[in-house]
Amino acid sequence: MPVPTLIRRVLNRSNTLADSNDTPNGPVSPMPMASATFNAADQDAGIATTAQFTSNFPDSSPIYEAPTTNADGDFTDSSSIDGSDIKMPMVEDGEKDVIEDITRLESQGGEQEPVVVRQGQPARNAGFLRSFSNVVCIIIGTGCLQIPYAFAKTGWIGVIIVVLSAFIGGYTGVLTIKCLYYQQGHRLHSFPQIGRAAFGRWGQYATQFFNYLYSLGTTCLYIILSGQFIYQLLSTVGVDLSKKVWMIIVALIIWIPVAILKQMSEAAVMAIFGLLASVVVIVVATVMSIAQPYTKMYPNEPPPGEDVAIAIGIPVALSSIVFSYSGSVVYPHVEASMRKPKQWPNVVYTAMTFCMVCYLLIGVSGYWAYGDLVVSPVLDSIPTGAPATIAKVMITLHVIIAAPIMLLTFFLEVEEGWQINAERLGKKREFIVRLVYRSVVVALVCAVSLAIPYFADFLSLISSIACVTMFAILPIVCYLKLYGHKIAPWYEKIWMAIVLVIGIIASIWGSVDAIKSLIRDVQEGGS
Repeated sequence: MPVPTLIRRVLNRSNTLADSNDTPNGPVSPMPMASATFNAADQDAGIATTAQFTSNFPDSSPIYEAPTTNADGDFTDSSSIDGSDIKMPMVEDGEKDVIEDITRLESQGGEQEPVVVRQGQPARNAGFLRSFSNVVCIIIGTGCLQIPYAFAKTGWIGVIIVVLSAFIGGYTGVLTIKCLYYQQGHRLHSFPQIGRAAFGRWGQYATQFFNYLYSLGTTCLYIILSGQFIYQLLSTVGVDLSKKVWMIIVALIIWIPVAILKQMSEAAVMAIFGLLASVVVIVVATVMSIAQPYTKMYPNEPPPGEDVAIAIGIPVALSSIVFSYSGSVVYPHVEASMRKPKQWPNVVYTAMTFCMVCYLLIGVSGYWAYGDLVVSPVLDSIPTGAPATIAKVMITLHVIIAAPIMLLTFFLEVEEGWQINAERLGKKREFIVRLVYRSVVVALVCAVSLAIPYFADFLSLISSIACVTMFAILPIVCYLKLYGHKIAPWYEKIWMAIVLVIGIIASIWGSVDAIKSLIRDVQEGGS
């Protein structure tokens, strides 16, 4: 249906009389009261509740119908439908401004479909490529730099772990979005809301803990790595500043987009650049590892050792590899912006496959070249020179750009829970409140980064506690709680059990080993 026709249907009130026996000069009978049920988000709890209301509109269908799940648990989207099927209440002429405030119709020509967006919700205007870029930018960041080090912990069996983790990441990524649509006609907005819907208030608290630990902890890692790389690059040209000073400077740079960006959609260009920067780093590291292996750099030294499998190192390395695939906290926000959310499984599996190929390239080449002597990040193992400098510059730019995107997922959930918006506070006051609390968060993250500048150990600790839980455990547990175990066939239940066992072992064993290493390094650094 053409957009003007649709708008006229919305804004023109029906002239049909309720009673055909009424005389022209007599009083018009009131229009029949229509009862309807709608799903509203509980502002306090962030979960769906059912409310009853009556309306004097002839059609009291909700303005926005969220994607729903079918009998197989797949989600469909009614926001990407033919315009003739969009149901909207009839309103008086004086109510036009209200409709304009709470709805927006996007007609984008060609095969693109009109989208109706409720006030406060992100526009569903992202295509496949943009959604793919957002996911890959978060996933493929600094984690790729420690894949060769993970291989040194596990041996060549690390190749199997990389492939297995990619399949787990795609599977749990799909389950995460299905959990958002567990209630017919309503969509949750974040991981904490999934936890609340599945296990009540304590489920929400637990999910928030792991969710925020991942978001804020990863930002700490970005600050640490950026400060380390900038120090290495500029100390050789006579710039006499310590690593901690550079980390503070990096935090100040990160604060600028944090203060400006308000929605995830505003970071699209940054996400694409981050993706390209990571690809450059992987190509440089792979080529340099093959061209300049350890035996060529140090021909008089014995070659480094290589192993097929190192059993004791598998749990720790597994947690690090899982970190390299983690991006669960941004999935709800990325899917919320997709024009066709039914494409989400294709997006997440394509992203995981792309990351898997990149990780195998840098992991296999790095471990083959430097064996058990490879360090994390791998750029510290390759020879110094122009290629290494370019790679460090690109990865530094990437993490500085990716950090605000990671923080934005945390900010959006906090602002939704605290109702920090212009509708409640006004534009000026909302901007001031948002700027102040975001600045405080960046300052606290910087302080933690300065206190624990041990990249490898801190990475293992965060990935073991938060990433493994968010990546492999919570999606499956919440999915089974929300949908019931009968929804999954027996072979899928076996796969779920395998994933849960892998996640639990990696989380516990990896956390213990990472804490021991971190304590040891801190003590050695202070002595």
